[in-house]
Amino acid sequence: MATATITIKKGTTAEWTESKRVLDDGELGLEITSKGHRIIRVGNGATEFMDLPVSFDIEEVREIKTGMDEDSEKYYNELVEKGTELLAEMKALATTVELRDDTTDIKYRMGISNGTLYFEEITEEVSE
Repeated sequence: MATATITIKKGTTAEWTESKRVLDDGELGLEITSKGHRIIRVGNGATEFMDLPVSFDIEEVREIKTGMDEDSEKYYNELVEKGTELLAEMKALATTVELRDDTTDIKYRMGISNGTLYFEEITEEVSE
């Protein structure tokens, strides 16, 4: 049987940050955090490693498996609670500004919601 060895580029968070390395498209990189987490990111040929999204956090998966093995219902309920708290924080961070064009008297709403900037004309009054 033939075997092959795949070597993944690896380094600590500090090493990746300092190097500003850009991985080739599809190339894998392993980040080892100061807490020992092993995080995998996949290169796109243009973005520095530390700016790439996390593809896989081995410790996070291990925590999920341990939580599910010990008491799946309790673990699920805790995740739902954390998610609810996170949504509340995101809503609190949503910023909205209403503007009026002095010339046309048209009202606009501009804001940030879930990381997206929006700009819209207000066609009716919205009550909350």
